[in-house]
Amino acid sequence: MVMQIAFRIWSATILHPPCFPRRLLPSLTTPFAGPTVRFSHNSLSFTTTPALDAIYRSKAHIIKSDWYQCVRDSAGGFESTFTARQKSRHAIKRRLLSHAFSERALRDYEPRIRAHVDCWIERLALEAKSCPIGFDLGDWCSYLIFDILGDLAYGSSFGLVAGTGDRGVAALVPKATGGWYSVSVRPKEGKARRARHTLTCMQLGYHPITKLVRYILFSTRLGPLLGGRSFHDNVQFRNFCLGKLKQRRQEAAKLAQEGRNQDMFAHLLNGQDPETGEGYSTGDLACESVLLMVAGSQSTAGGLAATFFYLAQNPSKLERLRREIHGAFDEEPDIRYDAANCKLASLPYLRACINESLRLSPPTPGHLPREVVGEDLPIEGRHVPVGTTVGVSPYVMHRSETYFAEPLTYLPERWTEQGTHVAHKTMPGFAPFGAGPTGCIGQQLALMELSLGVAKLLWRFNLVADKGAQEGSAVEYKMRDRFVGQAEGPFVRLVQSLPEP
Repeated sequence: MVMQIAFRIWSATILHPPCFPRRLLPSLTTPFAGPTVRFSHNSLSFTTTPALDAIYRSKAHIIKSDWYQCVRDSAGGFESTFTARQKSRHAIKRRLLSHAFSERALRDYEPRIRAHVDCWIERLALEAKSCPIGFDLGDWCSYLIFDILGDLAYGSSFGLVAGTGDRGVAALVPKATGGWYSVSVRPKEGKARRARHTLTCMQLGYHPITKLVRYILFSTRLGPLLGGRSFHDNVQFRNFCLGKLKQRRQEAAKLAQEGRNQDMFAHLLNGQDPETGEGYSTGDLACESVLLMVAGSQSTAGGLAATFFYLAQNPSKLERLRREIHGAFDEEPDIRYDAANCKLASLPYLRACINESLRLSPPTPGHLPREVVGEDLPIEGRHVPVGTTVGVSPYVMHRSETYFAEPLTYLPERWTEQGTHVAHKTMPGFAPFGAGPTGCIGQQLALMELSLGVAKLLWRFNLVADKGAQEGSAVEYKMRDRFVGQAEGPFVRLVQSLPEP
């Protein structure tokens, strides 16, 4: 037991650090292990599309691993679409949630998203004037996506772009989810800067005495003492989500009377599964609120920031994209993402740039663990025994030379028909939003937000990397794995390329 715990800490901090990219682990494991790595006595990580299909897309005897129970316990023991381990329970939850992400719902959301992006552009113009030497555009990406999510989920913006809300909430998501995900050594705040260890949920999901440790952390008064800062961040984030949900429920009648109730929770509050008639309990609805905040905020904001980072590092690709956007639209208000004007969604190089950014910086870098149950699982000719935890890391698979030529280089051209690097093996190895029936239900909403954000900003501004661009290099947008990717930057200067209105 002592040796296993020691190995876990050493593995997580030395070979599996939360900060990406690190070259040590691939250099040690790839020549010997190939596309499969055993990182625990009963845990395997794969990097191939057959494994992706077998684990996430097939109807094999597989369920979400015990790690999801850890996340569920940290959320008060209630069940959400994300934490539902059994396939039948997940299917019910997903059918209920799907109404909030239907094609009709997305059409209703588009003008509201566009209005938020327009306000964001105006605030960025002011920020560019006040910070001519550059600023952290990543923070502003978070402010935008949080405001959109507040409007779409709870019926009112959080006010982060305007500066009227608490901008600290944008930093809470990776802090809270970091408490779900991995053992990490973090410097203690203050002058002493002593390292401390925090036992958190990803490792709990693999631990042989996980039920006992979960009980101590989440059902006794020892939780705040043993859980560390991440435990308190998780509680603070949950309380924020619960407060917004309570406010939304109190204002339900008023919003309906004013015609402003076309948001996600309008679909969820009265939703019923068409097959079972089941709806959301109060506790489950609270957990769904946390899920929407996590999945809908940091992942999309990170994708937006990563796209701007890679474009700023590659001026020629940035210029090509700006020419495509200006060539497609006569005026900035023409930039829409709706059924009547689908031009934005069909811009090939815009989608290529977004795809390439999501390839290099996927919203969820690490694998989402699954447990083999019932019978052995065949993967590429091998039988994985019952009880084994398996998964595929998008971050690793997206860097495989098997699927992507020059995998560490930002090459949007690989996604276009004219690209010299495009190959038939490109798309199968691409899974930034997960795969199969448990894949991200909000990916079309995320693509709408990304497309509008990138197109409208580049219509108005040119990006200049704060520390100089290295054209064609393998410069990477460095992330820390907190279930969602956490990063700083990009630090850029915005140069307005059109006269101010």
